[in-house]
Amino acid sequence: MECGNSSAVARGRLSITTGYNDKGLKLYDPGYLILNTAPVRSSICYIDGDAGILRYRGYPIEELAERSSFLEVTYLLMYSNLPSENELADWEFAVSQHSAVPQGILDIILSMRHDARPMGVLVSAMSTLSIFHPDANPALRGQDIYDSKQVRDKQIVCILGKAPVIAAAAYLRMAGRPPVLPSNNLSYAENFLYMLDSLGNRSYKPNPRLARVLDILFILHAECEMNCSTAAVRHLASSGVDVYTAIAGAVGALYVAPFMGVLMRMCSRCSARLEVLTIFQSSSRA
Repeated sequence: MECGNSSAVARGRLSITTGYNDKGLKLYDPGYLILNTAPVRSSICYIDGDAGILRYRGYPIEELAERSSFLEVTYLLMYSNLPSENELADWEFAVSQHSAVPQGILDIILSMRHDARPMGVLVSAMSTLSIFHPDANPALRGQDIYDSKQVRDKQIVCILGKAPVIAAAAYLRMAGRPPVLPSNNLSYAENFLYMLDSLGNRSYKPNPRLARVLDILFILHAECEMNCSTAAVRHLASSGVDVYTAIAGAVGALYVAPFMGVLMRMCSRCSARLEVLTIFQSSSRA
């Protein structure tokens, strides 16, 4: 059945019956999202993990990793085109302006066991963000709240800005160290390294070579097509929950997901093809 609308395809299957009391054709695929179930059509990402192929909005990952920053790539994924110089500056500023994590969440992280797994901490903290953003909750503001582009854009930059701060705080909790606030004078990857290693020294400057390699790794993991976490966030979002609860579910799906091995193999192959070590060395001469 040729059809560009997935919901129409689903309705079409309901018409394939054996009689009046038959509710229509059902598909059984115990390997959902890994074998032969296709729940959505997307122009955002194409991935072939075994072949080491990854494209974002049609751009080969090799080209993006060599020429773009992680925040440039996030803009591309969200809005289907690479940003202009001014658009990128505005985008970077918006993300940095929404990087502040409520003290209540940092207090919760500090109250957790010293050996708490960072992924578990990240799930808990991300879901707790919903309490601090009632303006993003459809249960409180109406199910049509995300029809507003302004609301969608605000939550996008909030998650991009706060996620590395929470992740760094989760790691520091395991190391027995207090959270470190981000710096407004560093890039996205530099800021993450700064929060991990600065020990609160505001003059600390992360190694630019390590920051560039980390930025490339962020790019490689920026979009994973219809993997386990993407399916989780789509299912949760379709129920009308707020975006932070949906993202927390997606993070939980990554906790020990065995199917992420395909992505890891793809990233390894792409990293080899990108010659990350060469970029590492060349950036040191820049």
